[in-house]
Amino acid sequence: MAFNLPLIARGQGLRRAVTLRPIVPTQAMATDLAAVYAPAWQVWRDHSAAIMAAYDPTPLAMDGAPLTMDATIHDSPDQAASEIESTARDFLSRLIVEITPALRRWAVRAEQIHREKWAAAIEAGTGVDLSTVLLAGETRETVEAFVARNVALVRNVSDQAQSRISDAVFRGYQNRTPAREVAKEVREATGMGRARAVRIAGDQNAKLSAALDLQRQAEAGLDQYRWRHSHKAHPRAVHKARDGKLFKLGEPAGDTPGQAPFCGCRAQAWIPLLDEID
Repeated sequence: MAFNLPLIARGQGLRRAVTLRPIVPTQAMATDLAAVYAPAWQVWRDHSAAIMAAYDPTPLAMDGAPLTMDATIHDSPDQAASEIESTARDFLSRLIVEITPALRRWAVRAEQIHREKWAAAIEAGTGVDLSTVLLAGETRETVEAFVARNVALVRNVSDQAQSRISDAVFRGYQNRTPAREVAKEVREATGMGRARAVRIAGDQNAKLSAALDLQRQAEAGLDQYRWRHSHKAHPRAVHKARDGKLFKLGEPAGDTPGQAPFCGCRAQAWIPLLDEID
């Protein structure tokens, strides 16, 4: 529901410009989202022993146990290809049955937390209690867009793990690579998938919060925000230069706070002076 927060605040006696405190997404939520992403790489780790058994029938210990033999490869890649395809099908099944519903539950919870923090920021800055006015339905499209985007990202994590594992296995057949060396590459591929999932989850946690910032500010009748820099160790120079400055909502086009990859900047809601809303 759209409303005019500056006018409401004026009715409550506000007579000065106010910058509301930023809504900062928590690391706990990023960790929870990474757990939702986890099956995208775990399925390849869980099937790695079967893939390596197809590569070479000599029993090889995976998951950190020592490999006792430098066995050479099996004669045919068909069985390894079949195991890789089976793993990919297992992932797709989990994507539909497990991951997508979990992404939606996570996004709904993230929206609720953001809504509560937004209401608290408004009340702290203006004295206006809008906790019963703000509704989850207003942000449904933003939440669903997030879910759709993250389904694609989770699938990409699995696809990259599959690509690396397939490359290691079939290059191994071509080069007659000992199973020990191929197994090492397979383990590294699942580790890279895990690390990528964690990075993406942190970024997507921030991006959903940033999208909700701008949507809720627009619904509140605000047309400007104050840029709050993330103060990360290696910031974008242009973002650091914007710290504390006012911008129109939706600008700079294509580079609002939190929009760039791994950007942690925030858009702080700004309520203008009394004479600027008359």
